[in-house]
Amino acid sequence: MKHSTMRLSIETMNLDFVKKVEALSGSSVRRCFQCGKCSAGCPMRSFMEHPPNRIVRFLQLGQYERVLAGRSIWYCASCETCTTRCPNKVDLAAIMDALRKCSWDAKGPSKESYVQLANRLFIDNIRTYGRQYEMRLAAVFNVKSGQFLKDLMLGPKLITKGKLKVFHQKNKNLAEIEQIFKRIEELRKKGEAP
Repeated sequence: MKHSTMRLSIETMNLDFVKKVEALSGSSVRRCFQCGKCSAGCPMRSFMEHPPNRIVRFLQLGQYERVLAGRSIWYCASCETCTTRCPNKVDLAAIMDALRKCSWDAKGPSKESYVQLANRLFIDNIRTYGRQYEMRLAAVFNVKSGQFLKDLMLGPKLITKGKLKVFHQKNKNLAEIEQIFKRIEELRKKGEAP
């Protein structure tokens, strides 16, 4: 980021994307005046390439590609420290959630594609089994991420200690869980859920 120049013009600014993020998050990025309190209190700041206040600044400038291509939104722990510290009541935690949703939907060039893959597999497991099935999650993640032998030696240790189950039962309330997913999909179609 140091010594790089940013060229701003009508062509480089995508304010429609910013409006989408504001609608999803229910918070305005324009309220931020770059005091830096969010970044100063962020426990994940040291892992981010762009601190929280810079993420907001990029959005203010319509530079959403830089945000989605980075890893910062995936390191946000949603602890809401930034939101609590903001003197202008910008809900940065909700903005980060909205950005992750947009990145997920775009299937774009995220540096944290493993995070997106893990999130998708996690949700698929919940939808299929009604609960988390760790053995399947790890196996499918390793195959889809190309890390076939990852955790190979850890699995047997966890199984012998009873921490990992080889066979899994589906939740008895699977129909109710499916109804929850359908309601969320309906709300998303209406634009009422992120």
